[in-house]
Amino acid sequence: AHMGLAADIGAAGLIFHPGSHKGAGFEATLPQIAAAIKQVLDNCPEGPYLVVENMAGMGQHIGARFQELGEILERVDSPRLKVCLDTQHTFAAGYDLTTARGIEATIAEFDELVGVENLVAVHANDSKRVLGSGVDRHDNIGEGYIGEEGFEMIMGNPAFRDVPFFLEVPGLEGKGPDIHNIQILKNIRQRVGLYS
Repeated sequence: AHMGLAADIGAAGLIFHPGSHKGAGFEATLPQIAAAIKQVLDNCPEGPYLVVENMAGMGQHIGARFQELGEILERVDSPRLKVCLDTQHTFAAGYDLTTARGIEATIAEFDELVGVENLVAVHANDSKRVLGSGVDRHDNIGEGYIGEEGFEMIMGNPAFRDVPFFLEVPGLEGKGPDIHNIQILKNIRQRVGLYS
């Protein structure tokens, strides 16, 4: 139903969480995951991508490691299945986004296991928790452990240059994404020389 709506409104894609293996383990549930995704793609209109989002690593959630995302893409084998990277989830899963070396290593692993050509969206969120915490807790840009310098590293990396960023931050007044967070990202984008 959601993919049908996405097609009707001309959306580029629909982002989804890959769910939990509920204790069975990723490898045991991979065939079921792939079959479910194939069924969705086979039964929805052409056009929108189905976009799987990486997770923070809480509990038994699937997709915190790039290897799992890559195996899902490989098993489904469809040009319509793409990936969204959530910066907070990535950081919580143990990928360092705060240094040039960390970003380079993260992108190298992502490219090897998933393919940067499959990255079509970024959920831009700072992290209330430290690197590798495994905990999904978003913060406003610059107020968390990734920080503005981390987002400079992210936005300055060529892998992210043409990928749309979406905010899922709490907002300064606790009302969700706001103009303040947008302006911070715009200022960072300007500082890293993407736009004049």
